[in-house]
Amino acid sequence: MQRQNWRSWWKWILPVVLGLNGAVMMLAPAAWYPAVPGVIQTGPFNGHFIRDIGAANLACAGGLGWWALDRKQVGAVFVAAVFLDLHAMIHLITPFAPGCGGRPVQDLARDFAGVFLPAIIASLIVWRGLKRKEA
Repeated sequence: MQRQNWRSWWKWILPVVLGLNGAVMMLAPAAWYPAVPGVIQTGPFNGHFIRDIGAANLACAGGLGWWALDRKQVGAVFVAAVFLDLHAMIHLITPFAPGCGGRPVQDLARDFAGVFLPAIIASLIVWRGLKRKEA
């Protein structure tokens, strides 16, 4: 019985976190900007840009939430995973690019939980969902 309880709530963690983050980014970008570790090092405050990324996070949360309600909706997670994976690739490449900081190990470690882990989780959901469809 406990295992079933785990299965019923774990799938909501990522959409809730992405949704909350996206909402704060859209509603209070000036508060979000200094509150998230490492964001200030990525460049000057740009409220429009932060709201754009917040909107993308909300869209990802919607796709993941749709999947959480109906596990057959792998396409909704696929779209979320595309953004999350592309965002992670930017964070993977940028620390090594000339003039972009020069602290790759620290930057990658800092970004793991907030950038790379959501991309990995969404990609695994898609991969697992596609494997189920093949079976």
